[in-house]
Amino acid sequence: MKGENALTGIISQCYICRKILDSKKELKDHIDNNHRIMDHHMEVTPTTAERIADDILSSISIVGVLGVSLIDRKGNTLSAKSTDSFRKSFGLAFRDGDKNSKYGGALAIATLSVVNQVRDIFGEPQAIITVHKDCKLMLILLPSYNILVGLVLERRADVDDGEMVSNIERLVAETI
Repeated sequence: MKGENALTGIISQCYICRKILDSKKELKDHIDNNHRIMDHHMEVTPTTAERIADDILSSISIVGVLGVSLIDRKGNTLSAKSTDSFRKSFGLAFRDGDKNSKYGGALAIATLSVVNQVRDIFGEPQAIITVHKDCKLMLILLPSYNILVGLVLERRADVDDGEMVSNIERLVAETI
C-alpha cells in the first residue's frame, strides 16, 4: 500500500466495478475516467424507469420482491410498482404518481444523506437495508445512472445482498 493507506490500512474500492485502488484520489480518477456518464441517452426517463420496475418485479433471479420504486437523486419518484402480495400484506399498492411513493423518495434521500456522513470512514454505500416486522427495505444506489432503486422484500427472503445489487445493476444496464 502507498501513502495514507499504508498508515490506516484502508484500501479504496470502486462501488461500480469493484476494482481495488490504492487511494481515494485514484478511486476518484478511476470513476471519472471509467464510469462517468457523458452520453445523455444514459439518463433514466420515467418510461425507462417503468420498464426497469416491471423487469425487477418479473425477474426470476430477484427473489422475494414485493415492491420497487426508482428515484432520481432529487427524491422524485420516476416509477413505483408493487405486487398483489404487497397489497395483501400492507393494504395498499404503489403505483406511479401515488402520494405514498413520493414520500418514499424524500425518505430515501434523507436516509442516503445520513449514511453519507460515514462514507469517508467506510467508503461509498452500495445499499442501505432496514429490517421491519413484516418486510425488509433495500435502497440500492446506482450513481452511474443517477438513480436509487428502492425495494420492498419479503422478510423471510434469504438473499445475498451483493448479488441483489449486481442483479439490479445488470437489469438497469440492459434496459438502458
